[in-house]
Amino acid sequence: MSVNYKKAEDIAIDNLETCEERDKKETPLPTKETQASSFATFWNISNTIQGLPILVIPYAIRNGGYLAVITLLLVAAASNYTGKTIVRCLYEEDTKSGKRIRVRNSYADVGHAFFPKIGGHLVLATQFLELLVVASVYPLLVGRLLAKSFPHIPAPCWLWTLIGGILFLPNIFLRNLSQVAWTSVLTVLSAKIIFITVFVYSLSQFHKWELSSLNHFDASTYPSALGILVASYLSQPFVPLIEGSMRHKEKFNFLMNLSYGTMTFLNVIIGVVAYISFHPNTAEVVTNNLPEGSFRRAVNVMAAVLSFTSYTLPMFTIFEIVEHSNLACLPQDFGKSIFSPSILVFRASLISVSVFLAASLPAYTYFLAFVGSIAGISLEFIFPPLFHIKLYSQDMSWCNIVLDVAMFSVGICVSLTGAYFSGRSMIHTYSQRIVNRCS
Repeated sequence: MSVNYKKAEDIAIDNLETCEERDKKETPLPTKETQASSFATFWNISNTIQGLPILVIPYAIRNGGYLAVITLLLVAAASNYTGKTIVRCLYEEDTKSGKRIRVRNSYADVGHAFFPKIGGHLVLATQFLELLVVASVYPLLVGRLLAKSFPHIPAPCWLWTLIGGILFLPNIFLRNLSQVAWTSVLTVLSAKIIFITVFVYSLSQFHKWELSSLNHFDASTYPSALGILVASYLSQPFVPLIEGSMRHKEKFNFLMNLSYGTMTFLNVIIGVVAYISFHPNTAEVVTNNLPEGSFRRAVNVMAAVLSFTSYTLPMFTIFEIVEHSNLACLPQDFGKSIFSPSILVFRASLISVSVFLAASLPAYTYFLAFVGSIAGISLEFIFPPLFHIKLYSQDMSWCNIVLDVAMFSVGICVSLTGAYFSGRSMIHTYSQRIVNRCS
């Protein structure tokens, strides 16, 4: 993957062969050995959806009830559409042959085509911020799970987070998406084991089920729940990398629909069933609602494995977009080999920053919701329709234009609302901590 800021107007259809030859010189194409199969692609797309959501969606439904379930379905459908939109923006049609040709390699390339020079850097900065914050959730989750699993050890949660964070360091040696695909398999399988465990236990609590509890709605906490749901479906930064690594690119849309449909169905089932089983005490991490003892400890260990494997895709994507961004501040040979000292230091530093963010920031859920309301929603619902209309308005039907305009408008409204409420909750939490310390 390479972020090469080519002016869209310079990519003339008559010179496509020349551009392709130039791209091959700048960015080696994936070999057959490193190209991902349809099976691996399914797991990689599923990895962008699964992981953390399987553990926190019941908590989101606790804050939003039926509205949270409806929001989950709408977010999934909209995210699926905008993910495919970003991939559509990577291609131009050859007027001679009528074939689609990939002339852009990344989300940032699409941003550059929309607004030369500034657009690409804006997308890069937004991706970097959002992915780093999302990746930091996983060390935090590991810390909380370890603290709950070993309550007899008098260690604060931040210390458990730092201890667990050491185990994330092997990610510095990731080379390509085919390797990430194996962690994606582990991610989805771990999520399914947890899903089955929580689901079966929840069925044993069916005598406590009260569907009327789904009528609950908390306006003060719902924006944070919305931030969790939006972050759960943030596949847009990953899809150019995933689609570009595919052996059979024509199957991308089908695999997106299959992955989103399958994972969303499972998310709704586990979210509703777990919530009505543990209501009104549904924990932020649903495995902490299981009975104390070896059973909960075993499930939490599996959840920790899920966190480790879920961490790989966002962090690998950060590595890719920075190492191949051709930024002027980076050395010329930066990114040529993952074993070069500069790359090893860069990757280790990024992982360390993500761990320290998780360990040092209180009320991280509100921080995630705040950043997600700005950066996440921009990447997911604001940028894609905006870029799509600018690049392809002449070839789009009125129906598609209206859909993109509606998506953009809703994205702006949700972004402003989410940032306001999550920011207010975050400030209130930090203020209370300062008052408690002073008193």
